[in-house]
Amino acid sequence: MKSQIVFINQSSGYLMIDIVNAFEGIYDERTIISGIVVERNITLQKEVKQERIIPYDRSTKFRRIFTWVWGFIQIVWLIRWKYRNAHLFLVTNPPFSTLLPFFCRNSFSFLIFDIYPDALIEYKVLEEESFIVRKWRKYHEIVFKRATRVITISRGMRKNLLQYYPSVPIDTVNVWADGLFFKQIPKEENPFITDQNLAGKFVIMYSGNLGRTHDVDILVDIAEKLQDTDAFVLIIGGGEKRDMIDKKIEKLKLKNCRLLSLLPVNMLPYSMSAADLGVVSLGREASLLSVPSKTFSLLSAGLPLLCIADPSSELAGLVKEHLVGESFSPSHLDQIVSFIRKLMLDNVLKDQLSKNALDASKKYTPNNASDIAAWYSA
Repeated sequence: MKSQIVFINQSSGYLMIDIVNAFEGIYDERTIISGIVVERNITLQKEVKQERIIPYDRSTKFRRIFTWVWGFIQIVWLIRWKYRNAHLFLVTNPPFSTLLPFFCRNSFSFLIFDIYPDALIEYKVLEEESFIVRKWRKYHEIVFKRATRVITISRGMRKNLLQYYPSVPIDTVNVWADGLFFKQIPKEENPFITDQNLAGKFVIMYSGNLGRTHDVDILVDIAEKLQDTDAFVLIIGGGEKRDMIDKKIEKLKLKNCRLLSLLPVNMLPYSMSAADLGVVSLGREASLLSVPSKTFSLLSAGLPLLCIADPSSELAGLVKEHLVGESFSPSHLDQIVSFIRKLMLDNVLKDQLSKNALDASKKYTPNNASDIAAWYSA
């Protein structure tokens, strides 16, 4: 076996846990450096060492940047003083982690979940023509060529990276969901439906980040137009848009729209199974840079998808490829409402989309983590 590998991801969840566990038997020692590790039914193997840094805080732009910068400084210190001989498996959180090789002499690999600095341009943290962006991309060209591997999570992201770094070999692995965690629970046996008084409702659910680049507020407009039906819009999450969404619901006096805080992990299978339609939303530029991992959780739960994203995005392509729902630009409110009304009236269509979602989810399983590990076992 090889000696030591250190996985670095400031916000680690089930994807990172699956990857770290998949490296069992390949390295003598495995360590994960993270601000938080969110465990579900699958936990980190007991042999894995954990080093904690400051957790990522997305509540404000200042806290987002501060926790990124301080987390990066902590990572540099840990690597230079404790793990200078380890292979580094670097994930793009914090965003500056791809620059870590300039501060140490370790061998390293990259797993690109988000493309930086492009994502920061989308968040309007940086300008496209700024000195920082130009230097960042130049540094990437250098470190990507030195990397043992560069891995990304979709064909679209690979294509996007290759336009900047055409000479860099880039592997692709699909993100996945845990079908044993997210599974269909009969509505009559679902306590979340009882607790939220959702019995008899057609539940349209968004669960996740309510950030500035997410067009989640359109769901309130959808709820307003569906007041004559049994549709109920449930928005779960936190972020910069939360207060605005809350005030909008109150201003319109909507009885068919509710805003909840993020739920405990053990409630996620129940909340997801309460939905009839799952919503994924991305801003225009962000939709060209990533496919949200929640997409695959929704598929695993057998939910038809309503995607609010650029029609040319990889997310829209995934929906079209697997016939699991529809994608719309946020400006097409009336078309979105028409799709929902059609789905509410056509159980055959709804059931077919649900079946297609479950079938598609079989392509996105934790076996994909083993595929990553297999590249390192040779």
